[in-house]
Amino acid sequence: MAFLEDLKQGLSDVTKTVYEKSGQFVEIQKLKMKKNSLNSELKAAYVEIGKMVYEEKKAGAEFSGPVVQLCQKIDMGLEAIQEVDEQIEEARARATVEDGTFDESDIFEEEVTDVTEKTDTTEETAEEAVEEAVEEAEVPAEEAKED
Repeated sequence: MAFLEDLKQGLSDVTKTVYEKSGQFVEIQKLKMKKNSLNSELKAAYVEIGKMVYEEKKAGAEFSGPVVQLCQKIDMGLEAIQEVDEQIEEARARATVEDGTFDESDIFEEEVTDVTEKTDTTEETAEEAVEEAVEEAEVPAEEAKED
């Protein structure tokens, strides 16, 4: 009986430890989520400040050193985006095909064989194979009846 009592106590201790550890884990995860949320809010605030500073710089406000460099970097990025947009529009304009200018011979140099011809012959071959199989199956069946 002492063995069962020791086993029961051991299981109770393990269960209690698992429960405590899982509670700690959940608490830590909640705190980490809260920290991530706060970090996201801070990043959003930094972005807003950056946008305000950039707009003020564009409006003529005087800033020094790093702020000026970052504003120049933003200007270059915006110009690069505009150039890519223009390249996209040029590519779209080149890709546009007017009605009546498309000719299938531009794509196919050789004549394409009619797919239905091949399908018809395949169906005929399959039908012949089925008929032959039926005939071969009938012969042993007739022989079996005779015996």
